[in-house]
Amino acid sequence: MGRSRRAGKREQEMVTAREIASFAYCPEQWRLEDGLGLSAANRAKLDAGTRHHAAKSVAERFAGGAILLGRTLVVLAILALVMWVFSR
Repeated sequence: MGRSRRAGKREQEMVTAREIASFAYCPEQWRLEDGLGLSAANRAKLDAGTRHHAAKSVAERFAGGAILLGRTLVVLAILALVMWVFSR
């Protein structure tokens, strides 16, 4: 269901929802499959890429939680400082 090529030029078509989803998931996968018309021949590397994306997602969620915790601690420290200054 990829785009066909004629004389080295792409035919003008609408972008499909599958292509958008593929690009959103992994731009490199989209480039290889839809842009260059290559099929996923090496299933092991494709599975390794899926594991890489999963690990990256976990790391990003952890980093987001750490940032939220840091911001919360800064706000609490400022509140404690304000309370200490005005309690004198």
